Amino acid sequence: MGEFTGVMQEERTEFELSGLCAEELGFMRIEERRAVIEAAGLNPDEYDF
Repeated sequence: MGEFTGVMQEERTEFELSGLCAEELGFMRIEERRAVIEAAGLNPDEYDF
């Protein structure tokens, strides 16, 4: 019948794989948040909110 019986893994974004928590970042000052995002190897211009 073609039933899918395996475990399906969702694709994770670069942000999720970085280990950063969006909730925690939301409470930081913008300068601190940008520094943390950059230190995680991400572009703060793409992920800053």
